[in-house]
Parts: sequence; structure tokens; C-alpha cells
Amino acid sequence: MNKAIYFAFAFAICILGISCAKHPSADDESQKTNIYNLVILDCSGSMQPLREAAIQGYNETLEVIRVAQEQYGIEQQNFVSLVLFNFDIKKVFDCDTVQNMPNLLTENYLPEGPTAMWDAIGISLSDLQQNMDSLDNATAVVTIISDGLENASHRFSLAQVVSQIDSLKDQGVMFVFMGTNQNVTQTAAQLHIDTYRIFEYTEDGMRDAWESGIKASAEYYNRMAQYNKDTRGMSKEERNAYFRDRNKENGWFE
Repeated sequence: MNKAIYFAFAFAICILGISCAKHPSADDESQKTNIYNLVILDCSGSMQPLREAAIQGYNETLEVIRVAQEQYGIEQQNFVSLVLFNFDIKKVFDCDTVQNMPNLLTENYLPEGPTAMWDAIGISLSDLQQNMDSLDNATAVVTIISDGLENASHRFSLAQVVSQIDSLKDQGVMFVFMGTNQNVTQTAAQLHIDTYRIFEYTEDGMRDAWESGIKASAEYYNRMAQYNKDTRGMSKEERNAYFRDRNKENGWFE
């Protein structure tokens, strides 16, 4: 073989090998844990005094997820959904990768009207279940934030929502309830949500609640990266049980 042709051929093989190394294979992608980050945020009229803190807290939480994606991208892919509720249910961001997720803007968060919390939870969890069913390796963190009691739902009852929550908890999904201006302990118990946080009905109170959640979130994504390694080779049912048991043991977001 002509030397010039030989070296050209060898160089081409080298470049091809480098190029392939930069792109994960389908097998690499299938090994990742897909984490759905679902935030269901009250946007009723009584949230107006907390508007800026709600927007800031959500965007800071989003940044934590972005950092986790950069840090643990080999082990996990994070998706984000934001659902706002008052008398209506609005999907502001619907299950997009965190890499493509913009911040929440003030013009997208306009508090008004009553509180259709059961409908917001029921609709959001129905979508979440469909997304999780479509993938073998998936889990989720669901954060529900409200400053008042349910008073406007017409599509879902409390019993229907609780059934959804119980089913998803059995699949390893983590639920957090953050509330004020109500008996938060009682509301969380009604929803069968074990992890909850009570915050003062002030902007500082809401900021403190978001901040404590942000710290716990960072630890959650760190542990999920390790759990991904621990669960390789497991069936979907075994993996779900593993995540469920770890959630109970670690007391996330408390």
C-alpha cells in the first residue's frame, strides 16, 4: 500500500474513533435513570403577595437540577414539568429535558382565582404515570406547593388523587408538600404524603422553604447517581422497589 494512502487511512480511522467516543451509544443512554421533576405550584389569587418568592424559588430549584445534570449526566437524565393551578390547570413546561428548560418569567405567573388543587394533582400525575410507563428506568420527584385549601376542583376527587399518589409511591416516586395558610400536617396526611414543610405566609417564609428544599435536592441527585449504579441489571419492578425503600429510609427533604 502506498505510504501516503496508508497514513491517510490510519488517520481516518483515528478520527472516527475519537468521534464515536464523544457520543454515547444507545446502550449508554438506556443505563441512565430518567428523573422526572414535577412541580405543581399554586397560582390562585392569595399567592399574589408571594409571587416574587415563588418565581425566584422555582428558578433556583431549576438551577440545582441543571447543575446535577451536568455533574451526573452519565448516570441520569432529568426532565422538568411545571404545572400552575387556580380555577384552571396550566402546563407551563411539559416534561422537557432540563438542558432545554427556560426560567419561569413574571409574565407566566399571574396569581388569580380559586384553588383547584385536586384537579392539578390528578391531571399532572396522570401525565407523569404515562411518561414513566414508557420507560424502563424512571423515577420522579413531585413537589406540590399551595397557600390554601382545595376549593374549586371538578374533575378529580381527593380519593382519586390519593389512589394515584399511593400507586406512584409504590413505584419509587418521591412526594413533597409545601404549604401555608392551612393545616399543612392534615393536608399532607389526607394526601398520604409523608414529607411536608410548613412555611410562613411571607416572601421570606416561602424563600426559606425553597432554600431548604434546594439543599435536599442536591443530595437527592447525588444519591440517585449512586443508586443508578446499584440497580443495574434489575428488573423494572425490582428497581422501583429499591427506589421506594431508599426514599423511606433517607427521609428526603425533611
